[in-house]
Amino acid sequence: MRILGTRSGYDRVPNIEAGIPSEGEAEDLPPEPPEYVDDSNEGEPNEHRSSMESMIIEDVQDNERLVSKFRRFRDQFSDNVVEPMREKIVDPMAQLLGMASDKVDHYLNKIGNPLILRRFFYIFAMSAITYMVLTSGFIPGERTSAYKGMFSDHGVLLQYAKSSIDLSKFERDWEYLSSMPHMSGTKGDSAIRHFIEESMNNNRLRLVKENEYLAYSNYPQEMYLKAFKNDQEVDIELTPENFNPLAATGKLKKVSLIYANMGITEDLQRLKDQDVLVGDYILLVHYGKLVSEQVLAAQKYGAQGLIFITSPFEENKDVIQQRSVGMPQYWSGDAIDPGLNEVYAPQVDTELEQSKSVPTILTIPLSWNQGSKLLSLLSEDGVKFEDNASGKPGDVLIDMYVEMAVRSKHPVYDILGKIEGREQNDKAIVIAASRTSTNNGATYPAFGTTMLLSLLQMFQELKYKYDWKPLRNIYFISFGGAEFNYVGSAELVKQRLDKLKDEVYSVLDISQLGIDPNEKKINVQAHPLLHQFFGSELENMGFDVSLEHVKQYGDWTPFMANGIPVSVLSTPKVLNFQPPIGTSQDLFGNVDTLLEDSGKREDLSDVLLFAFQSALKLADKPFIPYDVSGYIQYINELLEAVEKKWTGKLNFQGVIESLLTWRNIGEEWSAWHKGWQNIVFSREEGMEPSLISVHRWTWNKKLSNIGRRQCYPDGLANRPYYKNVILGPTIWTQSDGDDSWSFPGVRDAVNDGDWQRAQEELDLVAKALEYSATIFLEETTDVGN
Repeated sequence: MRILGTRSGYDRVPNIEAGIPSEGEAEDLPPEPPEYVDDSNEGEPNEHRSSMESMIIEDVQDNERLVSKFRRFRDQFSDNVVEPMREKIVDPMAQLLGMASDKVDHYLNKIGNPLILRRFFYIFAMSAITYMVLTSGFIPGERTSAYKGMFSDHGVLLQYAKSSIDLSKFERDWEYLSSMPHMSGTKGDSAIRHFIEESMNNNRLRLVKENEYLAYSNYPQEMYLKAFKNDQEVDIELTPENFNPLAATGKLKKVSLIYANMGITEDLQRLKDQDVLVGDYILLVHYGKLVSEQVLAAQKYGAQGLIFITSPFEENKDVIQQRSVGMPQYWSGDAIDPGLNEVYAPQVDTELEQSKSVPTILTIPLSWNQGSKLLSLLSEDGVKFEDNASGKPGDVLIDMYVEMAVRSKHPVYDILGKIEGREQNDKAIVIAASRTSTNNGATYPAFGTTMLLSLLQMFQELKYKYDWKPLRNIYFISFGGAEFNYVGSAELVKQRLDKLKDEVYSVLDISQLGIDPNEKKINVQAHPLLHQFFGSELENMGFDVSLEHVKQYGDWTPFMANGIPVSVLSTPKVLNFQPPIGTSQDLFGNVDTLLEDSGKREDLSDVLLFAFQSALKLADKPFIPYDVSGYIQYINELLEAVEKKWTGKLNFQGVIESLLTWRNIGEEWSAWHKGWQNIVFSREEGMEPSLISVHRWTWNKKLSNIGRRQCYPDGLANRPYYKNVILGPTIWTQSDGDDSWSFPGVRDAVNDGDWQRAQEELDLVAKALEYSATIFLEETTDVGN
């Protein structure tokens, strides 16, 4: 029976195990296995099969030749490369390692079991490698979350800073810093500055330093003021609060009293035109925006003394503002040694009267009530001002005596701390706040000093949270001596001018920040190079931010005078120096109720964040955030206003040509900056190629030199302290609404009626612009130069 599925007639008996023949059956099996015929080849000629077989044989031969070639190449490589390397490098190295291992085992055997000690070493090595990997940023974590490639993620840092603000500590610091009067050179300032230094050390700054300077200072000692009208004598009771820092010592007897409104040149000219300013006289005026100019005007018009009236503080008409009468129009700093020449800097106390930075006439501040007593004695004669008549000579006579305790070389201190940058640590910003005050100074300057300590803490918390460092250095400086014509900052600049000009590219002053109960505004005075930065690159934190270039004296003036760009953050109320600032009522008890309001606590946090992000982005943006094109446009607008006013009297061609060169530089810088952003952030996701890094550092170096190279080494005519010929103060505020803080040398000369000198000063502006542009274009990409 044929079983289905068998091949070629191969029969199988059912139910019998395959492969085990039964007896007698083996004889019937074929001697050879059957041939299996591929049916697909049936009918195919034999010659076709023969040719196919020959082709198969030929392919095998080709493969054998390839294999033979490969074997020969392998043998040659082994003989010429592998074996020599093994004999000359690998085997000797193995022998050396073996010898070293035996040597190590020999010494380890003297200590203990080598096997156990080797395991300890292995564990230590693996721990070190693990630590390096974890800290390198290759594994995602908190540190890497604060970075975009090689640069900080400022959004993450700002968010953490917001969550880390400690308002309770802010309140405690603010209360202590405003707990006592702390005028420069007093025990109060000693306590305050030691507290600041201790706070910096507690925050583990890399560098904390106290700088001491010796400078001219004076303090109230004895004074009196009496008024006489006919047979009536009025004694104005004075206290140590009736004191102006840097006031002159002297005595006046029976001198006429004249009311001069705000005491500005326009008011005094009206009095002069009406023949009121005749003989010897003392001027009675209200405090103005610029006290130093009131003093200068009084001296110019021949007054013997100047009495200031303080505005009331709410319902309190007995407060007295103790405002400095130093005159920074000529220089900031030590009245008798600003570091110039003998004409401007007498070297001995007996020649103090030659100094132009302190008044030569007597000054006394009064309260509103005290001033009203004097005003009530004046007649209705003379010039009629809005609130009172000037009176006439002889109406009221004054006896005035002021004696100051003078210290010709008294110590003034700055406290300095530093966070070191991780990339360009030869470049830095300065965050500064004034410290000293004739009174407790809760609103000013204690609030700004508290801000300084809070910002310092916020930056250090970023460091420990994210292992973060800014790209460039940050200095925190508490300046002393503001009441003595900004001695602390002026002496620092005088002693370290070259280093500061090389390193510092921005000064950020926060002294005038505060909390206003009625409005949420911040005024920013900044160098035009930084206008775009403050105008469009910062979050305003809900503030109404106004922006202008610097138009005020302060601790920043010495930096500005030498071409270092400065920025001043202010709350309008503090900016205008309204009472209780400068009075004995500027107490913490009068402002602490603000912090009980949740809305004002939020405002305080926003003020801190606004200042924090300003400093963070100034120090940590890959590029120094200067807008060259915007700066040139701003200077051009200032120049156009001057050109329109003085058409035909001055030649502006040199300045215009220099500005055109700078405009081209601005376009080049903008193009390079955009290209860099496209490469690094759009293509490389924050990873910067090393060659591009070198170019970026060079651009930063070139940008940081713009301000200082637009200065004239000999300074302005008659005011050599001020080297910045483009931006700086004029001696007299411009009365017709013009900018008083641009082209100061030119404006001074025009004010004096000297058009030849005005042209010379304008030519200096052109030369400064041309020189700085030439050097900028010539600088190479070598960051070491």
